Amino acid sequence: MAMKKCMKEVWVKFDSRESYSENEEKLFEILDKAPGDCVVKVYDASTRGCKTLRGHSFDDKQFSLLVDFLGEDNAKYQEREIEVQQPKPMKVPKVLQIIPCNDAMYAVYNCDGGKKYKSKVLMCALCDDGEIYPLCFDNWLGVCSLVEAVYDVVGYELEGGEIWQDGGKLDEQ
Repeated sequence: MAMKKCMKEVWVKFDSRESYSENEEKLFEILDKAPGDCVVKVYDASTRGCKTLRGHSFDDKQFSLLVDFLGEDNAKYQEREIEVQQPKPMKVPKVLQIIPCNDAMYAVYNCDGGKKYKSKVLMCALCDDGEIYPLCFDNWLGVCSLVEAVYDVVGYELEGGEIWQDGGKLDEQ
């Protein structure tokens, strides 16, 4: 059953990843001062990429803190209505063992707008549900969380062109 939900978002813009890295500590400090119900999204103007800061939220009533830090052109607040399905309870399995990935393998993720992106698999996590999940390199966070690996990966690619997609099917490019 779908229902409408008001999504509150705080967008912060940086000119480059370097600019983000230089200001990341101060940004997290501000976000930690005023947690709330807004999703925090970081926009990199140089690559036109965005990243949701899953471990952080923000209180829209304290939005002036971000404007003072970044300026009016680099901090935006928006509300939008989205349709949501009743969520299935998320259960993240427990990691039993970490295994290095010895092949040039990439995890494929879906992005907003139907686009896909790939991320290099560094290690694999053998979990208590009997599955093996990729632990990928993330340019902003380092190694991605297991939550992303469990719920967001839609396929895998090897450098040789083989593709694994939902259902376990291997194809050649």
